[in-house]
Amino acid sequence: MARYERASFLFVDQDPCWLAALRRASRDLPGPKHFARNAEEALTLVWVHEPEVVVSGYTLPEGDGLSLLERIQVLFPQVACVLHTSRPPRQLRSARGIALVEKGAAPGRLEAVLSALCPPELSSRWASRH
Repeated sequence: MARYERASFLFVDQDPCWLAALRRASRDLPGPKHFARNAEEALTLVWVHEPEVVVSGYTLPEGDGLSLLERIQVLFPQVACVLHTSRPPRQLRSARGIALVEKGAAPGRLEAVLSALCPPELSSRWASRH
């Protein structure tokens, strides 16, 4: 089986309300979805499931989501990373190769970014459902 046919996603946020919102927003994505509330749990899930896409909130109990995503990029350069944050972009240091989606963005913005990061054959199947 090709890796693309089992694309998986990891969502990280310390806030249970945001994690629930991410569950709802991602329910129609192709492939398995995994959820973590901190960086340690997220790194364990990355090693076990090797997701194609990791989405992290900025504020985490033991650090920040941007640092987590940078660490994931070093360990797994093929993983697409998205920072999902309520902080204005001007307050964040720049990070090459990490997409930014603001939590207050228009409905569907996160889904559009995730769809764009999916392999073409998966994103077209997902887009046809919406």
